[in-house]
Amino acid sequence: MSRFADLKATARIGVDAAVWRAANGAFLLGNLVDSERNSRAGFTDEEHLLAAAAWLGRAQDASGDGGVAGRYLLHRGWTSSYPETTGYIIPTFLRLAELSGAEEYHDRARRCVNFLLGVQLESGAFPGMEIAENRTNPSVFNTAQIVTGLRAWHEASRDEKALAAARRACDWLVAQQDEDGAWRKHLYGGETYTYMAHAGCWVAEMGAYLGERAYLESARAHLEWVLAHYNTETGWFDKSGFSIAKHHRGAVTHTVAYTIWGVLMMARILEHPEGIAAARHAALQAARRLELSRWLPGVLDAGWRGQSDYSCPTGNAQLALVWLELHRLQYDPTLVSAACKVLDLVKQIQPMRSSNPGIRGGIPGSSPIWGGYVYMSLPNWAAKFFIDALMAKCEALTALRVPPAARPAPPDDIHGTIPPFVAPPADPQPRVVLLASPDSHKVQQMVRAWSSWGFTPDCVVISHSPSPPPLSRVWSRIRRQGFRWILGRATGRKSASGPSVRQPVYVPPGEPVDRYCRRMGIRCIEVGKLDSPGAVAAVEAEHPDLLVYAGGGILRKAILDIPRIGTLNAHMGLLPRFRGMNVAEWSRWYGAPTGCTVHLVDAGIDTGEIVCARAVSTAEARSIGELRQSLDTAQIELLGETVRYVLSSGRLPARRAQQESEGRQYFAMHPEIRLLLERSLERR
Repeated sequence: MSRFADLKATARIGVDAAVWRAANGAFLLGNLVDSERNSRAGFTDEEHLLAAAAWLGRAQDASGDGGVAGRYLLHRGWTSSYPETTGYIIPTFLRLAELSGAEEYHDRARRCVNFLLGVQLESGAFPGMEIAENRTNPSVFNTAQIVTGLRAWHEASRDEKALAAARRACDWLVAQQDEDGAWRKHLYGGETYTYMAHAGCWVAEMGAYLGERAYLESARAHLEWVLAHYNTETGWFDKSGFSIAKHHRGAVTHTVAYTIWGVLMMARILEHPEGIAAARHAALQAARRLELSRWLPGVLDAGWRGQSDYSCPTGNAQLALVWLELHRLQYDPTLVSAACKVLDLVKQIQPMRSSNPGIRGGIPGSSPIWGGYVYMSLPNWAAKFFIDALMAKCEALTALRVPPAARPAPPDDIHGTIPPFVAPPADPQPRVVLLASPDSHKVQQMVRAWSSWGFTPDCVVISHSPSPPPLSRVWSRIRRQGFRWILGRATGRKSASGPSVRQPVYVPPGEPVDRYCRRMGIRCIEVGKLDSPGAVAAVEAEHPDLLVYAGGGILRKAILDIPRIGTLNAHMGLLPRFRGMNVAEWSRWYGAPTGCTVHLVDAGIDTGEIVCARAVSTAEARSIGELRQSLDTAQIELLGETVRYVLSSGRLPARRAQQESEGRQYFAMHPEIRLLLERSLERR
């Protein structure tokens, strides 16, 4: 029965996508089996942007009335004009006109305005849904989105008709608002939502533009209502989703981003620090989900966990805009990195080559396109937010500057040296076991660096992660590189790859760990994943007093509970502020002191008790490789001093506990951010 259901669902996808049309079939097949096609082709951000802008122009031309067609449906083509999105596409067209100098986009914005002036209701409101579905029923949310377009057009053209229409719309919006600041009338589904913040923010924008107190107070009341549904612990906004039944527990990233952006913009205009802090907390939680999952699920729950097997490219682009705006306001290059990563995911699925102009350059509602958001469609708002995000990304990267290296200074309350041990040596001497992965270079470094005081580990445990089955590896390769990879294998030719960003990383030379240990006469054992029962038993059998981390994956409680003294790790950053990955590089981006830390490993990421931290000057580093090499040498030396103390005393030096609020976890730096750092170091 399950197989039959799967076949039926697959057949339904084929029918809904009209795969018998060559362009549609090629589009679906490309999404399914060749996710690296755009990267391999080497398309630039500018080419992605221009393709999306051209698609948006075709969406407007398809309507025939000046509005922008709501979406392109694979099975039946363009739909009718969508007043809501036509409204907030106006600023996008105007920005394109400004950046490109092309009069076409200014003219397109004018056509959008004329369409909207023709459909405004007598009350001042605008209708909800697409124009073919509704011309008479007003919508609070849609009206507010149109207000921002009319305001932008007035600023660019001084068109008083547009300003008058925006005033009438705002007056109507204020009149519909309840005393507690919420909007409950003229909404989709009959219940209010916190993503209405994306309506309140445009009322605030108009209030600031006109100096209109009533609009500003309306936005302030709404902001307070939204913040009443904010969880200060998790950063989640309840009622931020479409579904009445599920909006407390989950929301599509499109409305999550609506909510965060609306809160951020209202708080900025109204000078409301609690609102800015709430938006930042939520935005960081969304960025953390992206970093941990290496993609962004289209639906998130109240714990910021993924609840879908598809992504929402619209939400991806919107969250990129949120992160870039927060960076502009508060300087946080990690958010620029996150924005670059999530936009890579959108660029990956944009159909850059298609014989169908309704597909070419557009952005699917879901990835894959048969996902649960805007099924089998390319919506105009996805292209709009993608264009906006690429323009904002370009501005952010252009403005980024690496500050000068800071004066070396570890935290005041953390020891910078390991104290000498003057009591008699421990008897018996503690057993020290190193944990390593097969390709780790740290075992060789440690043994070479510490040999001057006679160190030899009692054992080296080499952990191997299981390889995926052959068919899984082949399918994964096809997903990334397409069927041309198979043809290349069959003909003996390698697949062409797109341009890559240079990522210089210091990797000391050395032979494989097992071979090195055998040559040096060091006992070593090989196990599976370190959290497997067999690996745990093998480590226990070595009776280690002290484990030293030299690579080998994340350590779980079962391993950490084994050693009598504890598990030590050297970290290439100054804890507690800089946890996680690429912290040497991130320290330079923030103009913070660089250094290394020895700490105990616990269940968190670099959150264990700090033994010692040592500041290291990297002012002379002229590359990321040199930066990392100087810190790598220092951390091996500091770790060696700590191990020597333990061997001499049978115990650890004094430690200092960390508090989560003292720092944050950093993630891998996007190649474009890394390249900027590399170039900056080269010029110093």
